[in-house]
Amino acid sequence: MLVTSLFTVLAGFLLLGDERFGLLLDSTLAAFFSVSNIYFWSQVGYFDVDAAVKPLLHTWSLGVEEQFYLIWPLLMLFALQGKSKVFGVAFVAALGIASFALNWLFMDLGVGDTLAGDSEVLKGFLDGTSSAFYLMPFRIFEFAIGAAVYLLGLDRLKIRPLLADAVFFLSAVCLVFLMVYLTEESVFPYYNALWVSLVTAVLILVSTASRLGQVILGNAPMVFIGGLSYSLYLVHWPLTVYYRAVYGDLLVLDCVALLVLMFASAWMLNVQVENRFRYPREVDNLRGFSGFIGRSVMPIALVSGVLSIFLLSNVEGRVPEHRISPSNGQWRSMEKKQYCTGKIVGFPKAIFTCQNNRNSQHTVVVWGDSHAMHLVAGVSELYPDSNIAIAYKSACISQSGFQGVVQGFKSKKLVQECIDRNKGFLDWAEQYQGETLIFISNAKRRKPKQIAPINNQHIRQLQSFDHQAFVLGDFIRPGSELAQCYSVPSYLLSDKMVEDRCALNKARQERELKYSKQLATLSSNYIPVHESQCPDDQCRFIDDKGRVNFRDSHHLSLTGSIFEMSQARELIERVIHD
Repeated sequence: MLVTSLFTVLAGFLLLGDERFGLLLDSTLAAFFSVSNIYFWSQVGYFDVDAAVKPLLHTWSLGVEEQFYLIWPLLMLFALQGKSKVFGVAFVAALGIASFALNWLFMDLGVGDTLAGDSEVLKGFLDGTSSAFYLMPFRIFEFAIGAAVYLLGLDRLKIRPLLADAVFFLSAVCLVFLMVYLTEESVFPYYNALWVSLVTAVLILVSTASRLGQVILGNAPMVFIGGLSYSLYLVHWPLTVYYRAVYGDLLVLDCVALLVLMFASAWMLNVQVENRFRYPREVDNLRGFSGFIGRSVMPIALVSGVLSIFLLSNVEGRVPEHRISPSNGQWRSMEKKQYCTGKIVGFPKAIFTCQNNRNSQHTVVVWGDSHAMHLVAGVSELYPDSNIAIAYKSACISQSGFQGVVQGFKSKKLVQECIDRNKGFLDWAEQYQGETLIFISNAKRRKPKQIAPINNQHIRQLQSFDHQAFVLGDFIRPGSELAQCYSVPSYLLSDKMVEDRCALNKARQERELKYSKQLATLSSNYIPVHESQCPDDQCRFIDDKGRVNFRDSHHLSLTGSIFEMSQARELIERVIHD
């Protein structure tokens, strides 16, 4: 792991921008101390850096393992103190049930959100989905299945070969099905991890008695892969991240090349590092104290090398000035400091999470999810004499809770909170008597035929409350993190390579344009901002000063918001006055 981390950090120094390299250094330290799972869990809700650009993300599972290894022997010693094996089995079963119940409490009942209360910081830490995925107590039930198999003596059962073959075949089919069926959108661990663990346990139990199992799992290539498995696990994700950093999206030939690179790296790691320390007498001729010193040189050099890299994190000029872009977090911080600067009377904070009080009689309101919030700078500059209020909740579209559309969250409580918040907005609009202009934002989370009728219903209802109301179309998104894609060192990546690597996905752009045009034809009081962003269907993602307009794959940066809203000014005014 030390060797992998060293090369991962070195490659990161050469290929990653300041934000991602800083996160890599943090995650490297976390990996050293086997707390990667806690580190990545703590990031949830604060960073939008995609998993595809975190080279050491996979070390979260090693953290879970190491933490488990620290407490499980002590628990087993306690379980086996009793004279009866029944006590040990019951104790392990109780631990497994308690761990599974934690998943239920956090993912179904939203206990984490209840404990967090109104604290946004605690909500980030106690998010049910991320807590269950990353934290060891939620995973104990998976380990407990293996312990129960051993304590019940199931590994010593005599199974007829024919029956073992049938069970092995069915288990293998189930496991392959789960590999395909479960995606990043699936609930996990919880009940899906239970099925995976149970099927794996059965597969292991019957494999030695099954002739089919011996053929499939006991052949030389599979045994060879098994021998490399830990090294393969260590190298597979950093290589994938960096290969994509250089060449972009993976095609079939890229996947083949990447697999070859993974196996070659894993083999070298296995032979030169893993076996050297596991079997020192077989690998080295050095004996005694001299052997100890000889083998100590590598870890000392590795640790020193990795620590020295940390001193390079702030090297001046590592990223050329023309490529530098603020991080996602920095953009957010600037947004809040500049445009969320004072409470407006009559605007409850629970609904209007960003308010800019300019002591005006007129207030411009934007209602939606994060695609409402990223407009705050542009709307504020477009209406300099108006108060600005953003009714924003992350991932909570304004259409959720109406006409059968419900925005999905992993927690039922969060689903209901989103619905309640939208209905609360309409209740506020009904009783508020001030002069307002309300924009309903869209984030393309549902089909136009589903969204348009709800938007039209909202418009009619808001107008009946004597508010000006319009649907503000969503800006066409780049679909990739252009700002971070461009903000990289020039050691290995020339401007031409960066431009090619960060090329826009034309097919995705065309789909988004088609979506926006269809929504425009179905909606009333609709402002088609895609017309100003994409004249002649050629979309713009760079402003007039050469800056990328998006801070990530789908959110406008502060400068991008101001630029795009200024470009859409004439269009917006025309629709409003018509």
